[in-house]
Amino acid sequence: MTMKSPDTPSDRIRLTPEQVLAVGNAQRCLYIEAAPGSGKTTVSAQRFGLHRFTHTADHRAVVAVSFTRSATEEIRNRVLRYWGPSALAWPHRVATLDALLCDVLAHLLQIGALQWPGGHRELEVLDTWRSRLPTASRKLKPVLALNGTRIIAVSVQQSRAGSHPAPDDFLAAVDKGQCTHDNVREVLQLALQQPRTRASVASYLGSTIRSLIIDEIYDANDLDLRLIHLAVDTGIDLTLVGDPWQALYGFRGARPEQVSQLITHHRFARRDLHTSFRWSTSTQQTLAQRLRHGESTTLPIGRVQDADVVLARQWRTLWNTDTHVLPLAIKPLTGQFQGAACTLLLNEMTERSLGIQAVFLNDALITLGITNRDVLEQLRPHLHHTLEALAGTDSVRSIWRDFVNVLITELPVKSLITHDRVPLSGLQSLRAKSQVRHDRLVPGLTCHQAKGREWDAVGVRLEESDVAALHTGLVLQVEEHRSLYVALTRARHLTIAL
Repeated sequence: MTMKSPDTPSDRIRLTPEQVLAVGNAQRCLYIEAAPGSGKTTVSAQRFGLHRFTHTADHRAVVAVSFTRSATEEIRNRVLRYWGPSALAWPHRVATLDALLCDVLAHLLQIGALQWPGGHRELEVLDTWRSRLPTASRKLKPVLALNGTRIIAVSVQQSRAGSHPAPDDFLAAVDKGQCTHDNVREVLQLALQQPRTRASVASYLGSTIRSLIIDEIYDANDLDLRLIHLAVDTGIDLTLVGDPWQALYGFRGARPEQVSQLITHHRFARRDLHTSFRWSTSTQQTLAQRLRHGESTTLPIGRVQDADVVLARQWRTLWNTDTHVLPLAIKPLTGQFQGAACTLLLNEMTERSLGIQAVFLNDALITLGITNRDVLEQLRPHLHHTLEALAGTDSVRSIWRDFVNVLITELPVKSLITHDRVPLSGLQSLRAKSQVRHDRLVPGLTCHQAKGREWDAVGVRLEESDVAALHTGLVLQVEEHRSLYVALTRARHLTIAL
């Protein structure tokens, strides 16, 4: 089948028979299970366009959502490429699920179904409080709750300390109409337990959306699934796309088992995308099939130099493996400032040696109050000088002291800066990598960070439990096994054990 974009008729996209049956399926509720490399983004984008340009007399929106900005951007770019700019003319859109939840809360505030402190009906929603408020490690966590239909700020005692703002600072920000995406979720989780508010949300969804496509459905948590149940009940066309073998976010509250129950309960039609375009060798194709079928598997042993990337389930494992592996994240357990400062140093190293950014660079910039990238550019000579010093024999404590003095001079936020806690383990790890020739370094990523990506050759650092799992066969219901499955299906050509 060949599909054409209304805006660019010469742009023809050829689909496989499997993809055609998924894109063109007429069932109102459809579940598409997509194996790695099977073209799920292509199918999602094509189905978006098909729904967008069908039933155009219905002025409600066609909406596609995913859970991360990167995944959302990929779908948006495919829609534009295949269907042209008119496909995303308002109200039709591709957005994160968090953005859709913000729309829902904004509607509830506009109609008075919920009341925000100070009477605000428009909110400033932040990714994290660290971009606006000072935070510290504490067990007391300020959150939003409901008193009837009034939104209130309360504090809850956590079993483990986390990075949270002070309760008074939190309350003052909320009174100004500010919150985070997590706070939006806190409010809606409670609001959907109220029958009247739940009916208002259902009415809003049904009156504004005619087709909803949800990517990576197995990352959905309790609140996400409640919203999906409402969408089904209101008669919205619903397409769920995902792969249970790539469900990795149980630690964030994802409920893959409940996704399967939802699909069964609402009798979703199902289409499978088995054919993968990723594998360039029969060896890799056979490996993927054996893993998915729970069959015993043994990986060939290889060297770090044979891989384009090295994957493991933990960052710690990557730092403790071959010295030629350069993990793209560093997390010294000595405080926010120390972690952010080490991330700046790591990013300087990854950009110079690999041409790529450290994974948590943006978080580090927020922590350090760097909102203008020009400040980072001004810091680069100092970062380079510090890495050169680490490559030598000077004491890491004195190197750290000199580096902190530079940050005191250059950074806009100085309240977090401290000399007294030296991230010795982080600095020593950076020292070990700085002594390796840059052209021999190979990037290291966790399975979570590798999800959705692919390389020609992938090295995997296996733990003892991983070897045992491969010997007996992977089990879908075990999240560690699913993480291993993701790692072992990233390579086009070859996967090796290190």
